[in-house]
Amino acid sequence: MLRVPKISYLCFLLAFSSAFALGQDLGLGGGLSSKKSKTASSTTPKKAKTTPAKTKKTTPKVTVASNKKTTPTKTVTKTVKKNETQPTIEITPVRPKVEFYDERFEMAIEEGNKARDERDYFKAEFAYRKAHAIGADDYRAIYGLGNIFSDQRRWDEAEKAYREAIRIDPTTPDAYIALSFVLSQPVSAGDLLDRFAEAETFARRAIQLDAQNPYAYDQLGVALELRGMINEETENAYRSAIKIDPNAALAYAHLGRLLRKKGQLSQSTEAYNNAIRLATDVPTMILVAEVMQSQQRFTDSEQLLRRALRDDPKNPTALFLLGRALTTRANFAEAEIVLRKSLQVSPNNFNGYMLLGSLYSRQEKLAEAEKELFKALQVVSPIERKRLALEFETVGDAYMRAGKRQDAARIYQQAASLDTEKSSLSDKLARAKGD
Repeated sequence: MLRVPKISYLCFLLAFSSAFALGQDLGLGGGLSSKKSKTASSTTPKKAKTTPAKTKKTTPKVTVASNKKTTPTKTVTKTVKKNETQPTIEITPVRPKVEFYDERFEMAIEEGNKARDERDYFKAEFAYRKAHAIGADDYRAIYGLGNIFSDQRRWDEAEKAYREAIRIDPTTPDAYIALSFVLSQPVSAGDLLDRFAEAETFARRAIQLDAQNPYAYDQLGVALELRGMINEETENAYRSAIKIDPNAALAYAHLGRLLRKKGQLSQSTEAYNNAIRLATDVPTMILVAEVMQSQQRFTDSEQLLRRALRDDPKNPTALFLLGRALTTRANFAEAEIVLRKSLQVSPNNFNGYMLLGSLYSRQEKLAEAEKELFKALQVVSPIERKRLALEFETVGDAYMRAGKRQDAARIYQQAASLDTEKSSLSDKLARAKGD
């Protein structure tokens, strides 16, 4: 795998605040990197070292799509069990590749990689955009943007970037896994089931392109589980990942979660123990910890997250997840410190502001909660607007209980502007105004 493709393989963020009650306990999963890559200091598989092209720089030789003749579409039909129907999946026609190299492009890619490793996301974004301006036909630059957006949980932007990477190079399995990962996020969109179904489709495409990619099988299992398929096919997907890579700690964690849902508690415990034992690097520790949080095992996750932060103290996801674990245990003082550190590293992290607002709301520090929610408002994506509206509504309710009707009216008004379809907000606003 090329150096820049290094993708966040984070588990599904199941926020515990009232603003994110989606009724699921899944951790989003799926390693988003080829089996040849190493893991990075972020919560994502690391960019692989590759042979330099033309210069001594550690940048890979690139292949891009050509405008010449196309190859026929390949159709791969999945074996279907009895009484079960599955659609035939087609791989997009692939254009022959030609070599591309531009030293300016490679230098910009290296700048982006280095800045990302240093958690300087502004600098990384600038470098990847510069690379994309130089070599728009090389998928790595736009893929790099998707990576840093995933790091910061900016899912809407990450999705757009990965879709563009696939358009540029439809033959890269990592891009399909990355997009499947992003689509598995339970954002407050009305088409979640459609998104999860599409996540499954892209995971299957990745398997078609690389049948020995353990992360593709793991992500397939996650997509199936999100769709409510607690069955043999989902279990086999996780076990296939483990068969390909016996050290696949995250697949063991996902398997442990699935087995627990199936009532196989002793096997589940064994799988979880394997996951903890094999989680020896920072990204894997974080990923396994987040699966644990999806099962409400916040105390267990805290131990792994503290270990991860000893080695990577500026990791924004580890800081965010630790802040969440601390908040659930009502350790608000430390949670606040940890979350602010996370936002210093990733100031555009919508989830960080939301969680900090929830933390203050739980302590009845309503002015502070309101302040953080307005910061979240500055970076909210369209698919998260209703979720933010619900958090504003929660603060408005608290103002009403405190008898601060004017403050409540102001907050209800903001909530109503974010979610115009919720009629109950109009009723609350009227009561707050005394109408």
